[in-house]
Parts: sequence; C-alpha cells; structure tokens
Amino acid sequence: MKKVFALVLTAFLAVTALSMHPVSASDIDCTILHNGTFVYADEQGQPVKVVIDGKKHIEYHKNGKYYIKSEIKWTSDCEYTAKLVKITLPGFPYKRGTVMKVSIDDVVDNAIFCTGIINDHSFNSKLIKEKSN
Repeated sequence: MKKVFALVLTAFLAVTALSMHPVSASDIDCTILHNGTFVYADEQGQPVKVVIDGKKHIEYHKNGKYYIKSEIKWTSDCEYTAKLVKITLPGFPYKRGTVMKVSIDDVVDNAIFCTGIINDHSFNSKLIKEKSN
C-alpha cells in the first residue's frame, strides 16, 4: 500500500512540476493571431470586434459605430507593433501615430493572452478567435 501511495504521489508531483513549467514564446503557436476575427471585452464589459488582415488591425466598438484602425508590423512570430492611423472612438486617450507594442503571452485553444505596452503603460488582454464559417 505504501508503494502504491508513493507511486501516485511521485506521479502527481511530476505532473504538477510539468504543468508549472513556464511557457516561452517558442512553446506557443502565435500564428492564430496573424489573421482572423477576434472579440474582447472593453472596460465596460462590452464586446469589441477585432479584425486582423495582413498588416491591418481594426477594432469595432459599440456594435461598429466607432472604430480604431492601426497598421501592424510583426517583429517576431509572437510580437508586433501597432501604429494608430485613425480613431473615431470618442474619448480615446491615444492619438494618431501612437505605437503600441504587443507580446503574445499564451494561447489556449482559441483564447490569446497578450500584454500591450503604450509609452510606459502596460496592460493585459484576452482575445477570443471567432470560428470561421
């Protein structure tokens, strides 16, 4: 009985240690974010639709009433910069020409976890890739 307990405990600890292994960019398939349609929740919890197509990035706010357009430059498979080119969203705190650096931290199924940096302000976000029809 003690041997079975020791074996189960060892297996549990091994699985736990493997699951705690830090994820590195080389372990993540970041191509999920290179093209497609995504959704995230804004500060009020409202859905924001994001379309990434080649070097274009467009966010549609308030059911498409307002948008934010950016140009994307991929600096690696899991990092890009987005330069704001046009904003119609009222009260948006950043101006045309502002550059945001984005790093993909993890991908779980169709959820992409990212860190964005604008100037010295860092924030985390989660985008969900919509299924293609």
